[in-house]
Amino acid sequence: MRLFPDNWRAPLGGCDCYLLALENLMQRAGQGRHVGVTFVEVGSGFSVEQLRRAVEIFALNHPILAGRLHRRWPWSVPEWRPGLPAVVPVMEHSTDVDPERLAVERLTGRWEGRMHFDVVPRPGGAVVMMSWCHLLFDARGLELALAEIARLAANPAARAEKNSWAEPFAGPKSSLPAKVRKVQPFLDRYWELRKNRVVSLGGAPPAIAPALFQVMHFSEGETSAMKRRADQFTGGIFALPYFLAVAMRAHASVLLARGMSGGALECAVSVQGRKRGSRGPIFQNHVTQLFFTLPVAGVSIFPDAVDSLQRQFAAMTREKCDQAFVVMIDWMRRLPPFLYRRFLRKTASGQLASFYHAHTGEFLGGVVDFCGGKILDGWHVPAVSQPPGTGLFFSERHGRLTATLSWREGAVNEHERARMLASVRNDLIGAD
Repeated sequence: MRLFPDNWRAPLGGCDCYLLALENLMQRAGQGRHVGVTFVEVGSGFSVEQLRRAVEIFALNHPILAGRLHRRWPWSVPEWRPGLPAVVPVMEHSTDVDPERLAVERLTGRWEGRMHFDVVPRPGGAVVMMSWCHLLFDARGLELALAEIARLAANPAARAEKNSWAEPFAGPKSSLPAKVRKVQPFLDRYWELRKNRVVSLGGAPPAIAPALFQVMHFSEGETSAMKRRADQFTGGIFALPYFLAVAMRAHASVLLARGMSGGALECAVSVQGRKRGSRGPIFQNHVTQLFFTLPVAGVSIFPDAVDSLQRQFAAMTREKCDQAFVVMIDWMRRLPPFLYRRFLRKTASGQLASFYHAHTGEFLGGVVDFCGGKILDGWHVPAVSQPPGTGLFFSERHGRLTATLSWREGAVNEHERARMLASVRNDLIGAD
């Protein structure tokens, strides 16, 4: 039984339209689709057949996986419409395949569809890799998809549930005068930021370059130590500014080593819009953003950097900049990708940001088993565009933090990456 009629529609939300313009920029620059890869390490008992069956049910009941984008007229909001029945491949590889090398291949986006699984057997378990299209998933939605697949695999009689579907995006319901008032805090913040010269490690002109990554895993002891250290700065609440300061200092360390002390680091951090603990919606990007900045030369003292970002966070929260951003991007949904792209690049002197960053929290929280095997660890590897060319992402599973550095080849060299990861480790746990 399918959950949805053949004439369903799913309009893109504001952040989806931003990602559509970003993917358009990437494709024009020869950087491929805007995709990511998620790793799930599972223990003994994992069954590829369980995964295949669960994925088949999942794809059958979520036709957006094979949907096509359409505009009713040139300036209308893009929307997903029915396409061919979705087929999600589940490929099993030999034990001698390197999952990270395979992930680099998947990050090119040269695979069919918008969701793809690879399974690499390992002694006592397997590495499961899910490749995904960012136009359909944010990190939280991706984990909800994996949780739904795990549920379907655990119960052979289970069916997909309607509440796992993404309801059509609902824009702000306010009147035009009310929207004008609501959007003002974002406009004030945005044009204040535009007074700065944004700098990044990858530079401004888009270039053809493969997507690469490096993962750093921390032990339980190290993660406990970094949480104690973070509490000294944050008081145990609102860790977002703390981890953002770590990411900013890692990038500043390379810029300063290059002799680039001028300009400002700027980063838009996504704020999840789903209710805490909700099972859905799975699809589309349900986030808003807050915009942070620090001068490159002003991050040398770590406590001062954290304090500045905390004050920015408090001010934006007080002024409801996250809600104002939702109104702004709702207005921009009708822009064709080329105009959206031109606006994004022109207002920041060719840059989109200094880097990308997210801390997605507990990875697959509440999900213990996946297709018969116990989940041992998991993390996300998002591809990043150039510009800006780099991104630093965090997640946690079983009390162990994982840091993923993503970059486009040429944005940083081997010595600079080592410098960045050393900066991350030192700031997180205070160790060389």
